[in-house]
Amino acid sequence: MKRMLFTMLSVVVMLALVACGGNKVDDATAEKYVAKAEEVVSLINEAKYKEVRAMFDETMKEKLPEDQMEELTPIIEQSGTFEKIDKSSVEEKDGLYIVIFVAKYSKDKRTFTITFNDKEEVAGLFVK
Repeated sequence: MKRMLFTMLSVVVMLALVACGGNKVDDATAEKYVAKAEEVVSLINEAKYKEVRAMFDETMKEKLPEDQMEELTPIIEQSGTFEKIDKSSVEEKDGLYIVIFVAKYSKDKRTFTITFNDKEEVAGLFVK
């Protein structure tokens, strides 16, 4: 089970790395995708994985089932209480919008990389 999650997360990381070096987006577009990504992070923090999956594109729904997402719960719990988003950036590459957040928790920091497709669906998700 963990191996499958690791494989899926590796695919998402590769997508994010390929997307690095993308184009900066205008402020309005950045605000729109930051708000969507904040919603995803909020749902993950509340362990509402069914709602997160509802935001996925078909490929993500197929490759990352809800029970695998539940493996994020101990990682988030170990981080402590969510405090704020320290840093964020939004880039566009090949029609995908990549939002990178550094989230501050009471005990740790987590980096979220969330990729959205042209239909504003989550096409990639990585939590480090």
